[in-house]
Amino acid sequence: MENECSVYYMRAIAALSEVGISQPAEMFWAGVFAGICEQVMMKVKPAGMVASDMSRADEASSIISEVYKLHREIIRKPGGAFEIWVCRPDDKSTLADLARLIAGGLDWGAYHALRGSLCGYSDEVIRTYTEGVWP
Repeated sequence: MENECSVYYMRAIAALSEVGISQPAEMFWAGVFAGICEQVMMKVKPAGMVASDMSRADEASSIISEVYKLHREIIRKPGGAFEIWVCRPDDKSTLADLARLIAGGLDWGAYHALRGSLCGYSDEVIRTYTEGVWP
């Protein structure tokens, strides 16, 4: 059945294996990213993000994003770190919010509130984080 998650996951594993991405750490990371992509594809949340320092994260995320037919952006951070974001290519509002995030210039609170909103967190959870009220 085309809409079962295992179909997509198996496509991702096959595509990663074809290019030699098969080490346990690489496959674990790819599995986490595939889970994020599945949530975005299924409209559980508007976007998803994962950070990585793995040498093949760019390649793996490109492959997995394609399996799930998602738009992918990489935000490079100072010092070589980066984040990989995905969203549905037909979600114009999320694409615009992602472009705002990439453009930068937001203060700390607005930046993290936008990130939380993109990842589907409630306003209450975002407020807890941005106002520093930790459990």
